Amino acid sequence: MLTSGRTKLWAILLDGAGTGATVGKLAGMEHCMKSGVGSYAVRSGELLAGAVVVLNSLGNIYNYKTGEKIAGVRNYDGDIESEFYAHGFAWNTTLAVFMTNAKFTKSHLCKIADMSHDGFARSIRPVHTGADGDSIYAVSLGEVDADINAVGSLAAVVVSEAIMRAVYSAKSAYGIPSA
Repeated sequence: MLTSGRTKLWAILLDGAGTGATVGKLAGMEHCMKSGVGSYAVRSGELLAGAVVVLNSLGNIYNYKTGEKIAGVRNYDGDIESEFYAHGFAWNTTLAVFMTNAKFTKSHLCKIADMSHDGFARSIRPVHTGADGDSIYAVSLGEVDADINAVGSLAAVVVSEAIMRAVYSAKSAYGIPSA
């Protein structure tokens, strides 16, 4: 359990994260939307799994359950595909940390981080372009026995949920509207 001092430190570290984060820059910055930081966690028996995401993507954001676009390019009637290839890209980086209390080795955590990228792919389109510096890290406290495949699959869901929360918790800023 986090102590109040650690909780305060965590809040300070995250204070600036996501400040300039935006999504849907396929047609240029004048058509994007504000995003930010989102988190989500679940418990299954003794197993805990959670993610924190700083959402700053070139692509649009979709509800991974329904396929509905929830944030991204707005007020644009042109051919986004043409703009996508012709427009100068701003550099984008969506970062995530997946955390669990399951016992895993470093190589297992690398696999879980790899599997959690499915959460990015379900929620961000396009994703992993040359203009995106997408990264996911997996960390473990190493207390509970768990199956790597089950936790890796769960990681993708938790990351997708955190992405949606990053959209819905964002506040409009700098003249850029949020969802």
